[in-house]
Amino acid sequence: MIIYNTTFHVATDVKEQFLEWIKQHYIPAATSSGHLKKPQLALIMARNEGDDGDNYSMQFQVESVDALEQWYKTSGAMLLSPLGTMFGQKVAGFSTIIGVIVP
Repeated sequence: MIIYNTTFHVATDVKEQFLEWIKQHYIPAATSSGHLKKPQLALIMARNEGDDGDNYSMQFQVESVDALEQWYKTSGAMLLSPLGTMFGQKVAGFSTIIGVIVP
């Protein structure tokens, strides 16, 4: 079992729009193939002084790296592409693949 995590930095002025998009569109579309399971969206509590915006962790459980690669090829890449169009540089993200040691 692995965790597929994407950390997003979201500017304050688009926060509500981003949260609506991720809950209403991204999560349902990402889990529709069955590869990504148990979605969890969390607010990262640590803040940098003077930082404009919030950081969020979007996590899914995935059976294997192969399953994640299959998901990414079939739907993952096109799910993340609207971010730039919708939010420009007000939302930035990076993904991490995390191996679960103790479930």
